[in-house]
Amino acid sequence: MALSYVALSLLPLAVFFFVVIAHIETDYLDEREGEVQPIAFIASDIVAARGFDTLEETTLLNNLRGMMNRRSTEWGYRVLIFDDGLRVIYDSAAGSRTGQTVIIPEVMNAISGRTIVTQLRRAESTLYTAVPVVSPHDATERVGAVLLIESVEDIFETLSDLRADLLLIIALVSLGIIVVVFIMANTLIRPLRRILLVVQRMATGRLDQRITNVEGQNEYAILAESFNSMAEKLERVEKTREEFVSNVSHELKTPLSSMKVLSESILLQEHAPEAMYREFLQDIVNEVDRMTNINNDLLALVRNDQREQGLNISTVSINRMVEDILKRLSPLSEQKEIALIYDDVRPVEINADEIKLTLAISNIVENGIKYTPQGGTVKVAVDADHQFVYISVQDTGMGIPESEQTKIFNRFYRVDKARDRETGGTGLGLAISHSAILAHNGSIRVSSKPDEGAVFTIRIPIRRS
Repeated sequence: MALSYVALSLLPLAVFFFVVIAHIETDYLDEREGEVQPIAFIASDIVAARGFDTLEETTLLNNLRGMMNRRSTEWGYRVLIFDDGLRVIYDSAAGSRTGQTVIIPEVMNAISGRTIVTQLRRAESTLYTAVPVVSPHDATERVGAVLLIESVEDIFETLSDLRADLLLIIALVSLGIIVVVFIMANTLIRPLRRILLVVQRMATGRLDQRITNVEGQNEYAILAESFNSMAEKLERVEKTREEFVSNVSHELKTPLSSMKVLSESILLQEHAPEAMYREFLQDIVNEVDRMTNINNDLLALVRNDQREQGLNISTVSINRMVEDILKRLSPLSEQKEIALIYDDVRPVEINADEIKLTLAISNIVENGIKYTPQGGTVKVAVDADHQFVYISVQDTGMGIPESEQTKIFNRFYRVDKARDRETGGTGLGLAISHSAILAHNGSIRVSSKPDEGAVFTIRIPIRRS
């Protein structure tokens, strides 16, 4: 990541360097061309006016030669005059090529039709500027050309110095960028390494690990907070799993132990009376039934937890469903002489899984009947608004202490274990109800005080989103 940032930071500097150098070089050369071309035109006009034959004798040419010499000293000009046969008529440089025929592309182009030809020759560090010489009698006739050769080595030297200075500046800036980027990268990576270390420890099963020393309101702090929250949930899930396994083992161990004791008792008594055999065998059957109930409830919980199976959604009349549940449980309430009251406030239909929702409500109503003493009351009410259906189950039973109310939906949790076993409960009924209601995006809450009964309120959306 740091190298990527460095590359992205240095790329604009490199582009800036080449663009600036190219722009400055173009400006310098354009400026030099602007200085040379007027002199080339003056020389062309003088030659055209005086002609080649009297060129060496004219005062104007001598003046031109003096101007060229002065310019030559300052800028390094060289002047050559050609006739239309490419023969050198005049050469201002030492070791003159006067009288020789020299083929120069710029001169040929000027004679053949171009008004002015300027060409940079980088290998020679020179600028060639050629202007045609026209006949004084016919402006369309070209009788020769004037060529100015100027050294631009001073420009290249200036550019070389400038290039070196810019490279030094860019190198210093780049070094600063690299240092800053790596400091920033280390600052950014340090908390990420701490997070990664904790993740690796948790991957080995150490779920008690937490991310610390990540402060502030930045993304790392938010990530650390979210991760710690997830770790706490995972730790709770792991503890719940361990407790669940322990509870299942304990719940199954009790009937198995009872059956073993009863079976051994029968085996040890060779001539036990038939009534004792029947009593012990009935006790064994009861323990088997208890194990069967535990197994069935566990299977119901597993089915509820397997969300990928989904819900069998259909349109369900809550009023009819609750009425059917109360009819089915009425023999149990009559046996305990408990008044089972149904308050049908308003009719309502919802989208739900009727089987799972029926099981959930049945468990809660049945619990109310089981834990309400003889002569008590269990009241079930159905109400709704434009968004939710509300089902309340109110009993006049033993009540639930406030400290226990957050735990009653845990698997195998019992407020009164001895009483619960007397009623034949498995400790899974409320867990099954809670799981089924959550699967419908609903909620369940309890309000209770000891010896004043309890009220369970179920809220389920009428339409599934």
